[in-house]
Amino acid sequence: MDDAQLEDDTIFDMLCDVALFEPNQRGRRVFDGFLRDRLAALGPPEQDIARRMGGAFVSIFRVAERHAQAGLWLEDLLTAGRRLWLLDESLEASVPQGLVIGMRLFEAGPFHAGFGIIVEPREDLVAFCTQAARGDRLPVRHSLAAALYADDIMARSLTVVSAAEVPDAVVEALMRQACLPADTPVIQARGSRRRPK
Repeated sequence: MDDAQLEDDTIFDMLCDVALFEPNQRGRRVFDGFLRDRLAALGPPEQDIARRMGGAFVSIFRVAERHAQAGLWLEDLLTAGRRLWLLDESLEASVPQGLVIGMRLFEAGPFHAGFGIIVEPREDLVAFCTQAARGDRLPVRHSLAAALYADDIMARSLTVVSAAEVPDAVVEALMRQACLPADTPVIQARGSRRRPK
């Protein structure tokens, strides 16, 4: 993690999300400590929201359609048959139907709300996770949130270099160093799969 990444508000939010809501090596969450030690200092409406936030979960969703009143219907790809009403104005205005997203949600009454961190997971991670939902082991080492966020942070950090930016002399020198014949065809790089943020 470099200084530029730490200055990125979205990356900072991801790190805070994992620090607050994911269990540490002893199985404890920072947010549970807040609920235990500080909840009484809040007013009743805030206590209710804080308790609901304590039950937040991360999953991978497909945007199914617009909700008739406001928000979106999401299909949970990791829990068969679960369809959730998400109330999020900015997401409703910006995402197309069918888009697959990863995010943390909590039940906020008849609808669900998020924390504002939304990632577009790689297709292979989605495939592995949906297989895990059918009984296979989840293919992430720590938590789904950490895996989704790490993937997104890596994608933000990679500099895409087009073939036009690499001088022919550099390509030839690399081919000589790799002991490849001079007439070896060079395949042009394909574009990134991610949309610019």
